[in-house]
Amino acid sequence: MPSRLAIAVGLLIVGAAADVGTTYVALTGSEYVEGSPVGRLFISRFGLLGGMLLTKAVGMAVIGVPVAVAGGTRRFVATLMCGGVGALSLAVAARNLLFVAGLWP
Repeated sequence: MPSRLAIAVGLLIVGAAADVGTTYVALTGSEYVEGSPVGRLFISRFGLLGGMLLTKAVGMAVIGVPVAVAGGTRRFVATLMCGGVGALSLAVAARNLLFVAGLWP
């Protein structure tokens, strides 16, 4: 049985790949504009892949730092960071797909 951390890392990888892929399709195939001002800035400065990965790193810090300061173990912090950013990335990928399909305003 895989550990929670391994599952969270898998979720991060799948979520990040889905988010980058659907964002690419949305940006190239429609009049989509990146919704996050931070993501938009990073994409404009570092390109799609670099900007998206930097956005994921910032998201991990936003989740991980408060948990670490509150006294979470390194393993717990890593699990929350990976799982949280992975889940958010999957949600954004779903929104991107709905946008491309014309079902999101």
